[in-house]
Amino acid sequence: MNMLDIMLKLLLAIALGGIIGLEREASQKPAGLRTHILISVSSAMMMILSQLMLAGKEAAGGDTLRVAAAVITGMGFIGAGTIIQSQGMVHGLTTASTLWTVAGLGLVVGAGYYLVAVLFSLFVIATLVLFRRVEETHLKKALYHYHLKIKDSPDILVNLRKLIFHLGLKLAEINLKKERNVSIVTLSFSSSEEKERQFNQSLFDMGEILEIKIE
Repeated sequence: MNMLDIMLKLLLAIALGGIIGLEREASQKPAGLRTHILISVSSAMMMILSQLMLAGKEAAGGDTLRVAAAVITGMGFIGAGTIIQSQGMVHGLTTASTLWTVAGLGLVVGAGYYLVAVLFSLFVIATLVLFRRVEETHLKKALYHYHLKIKDSPDILVNLRKLIFHLGLKLAEINLKKERNVSIVTLSFSSSEEKERQFNQSLFDMGEILEIKIE
C-alpha cells in the first residue's frame, strides 16, 4: 500500500463521514459534522494501520478482523455519551446509531471497498432523510398550545427555540410577554405524541418553569 492509496482512503472517509455528519448537523444534533468526520477517518486509519503492520504476515486476515471488531466495540462508549435519559425519556438514539455507523463506514473504506462504502453511505443518508420525511408526513401528529410562566431570563426564548429544534418539532408560533419578574410565553407546535411528551419532560429540566398549561 503506497501513500497515494492511503491518502485516497482517508479523503474518501472524510467525504462520506462528512455527508452523514452534515445531515446530523442540519438536524441540530449534538454530534455533527466534525464528530462524524473524525470517527470515520479514524476508523479508516485504524484499518489502514492494521494492514500496514500485518502486510506479508500469515493469517493476517484474522488479526485485521479483530482490529475492526475492537473499533466497533469501542464506538459503543462514544455512542452512549450522545444518549440522554431524562425523566424516563431517552434522546439521541439515532445520533448514537450514526456514530456507530460511520465507524463501520471508515473500516469499509480503510479495507479498500470503495464502491461498497459509497453505496453504504447512500443507504444511510436515504434512511436518515427519506424516512424522517415519512415519519413527519404519516405518523399521527397534533397541534399543541402551551402557556408557560417562567422566571424572567434574557435567554428564555433562545433556550426554548433550541429545545424545539433539538426535538424536531414544527413551531407554529411563539410569543413572549413580561409581567414584573415573570415571563409569559405562549407557543404552538405540531408533533407526534411521543415528541410532545419529550418536550414536556424537557421543560422541567430547564429549572425555570413556574407553571405549564396545555390546550
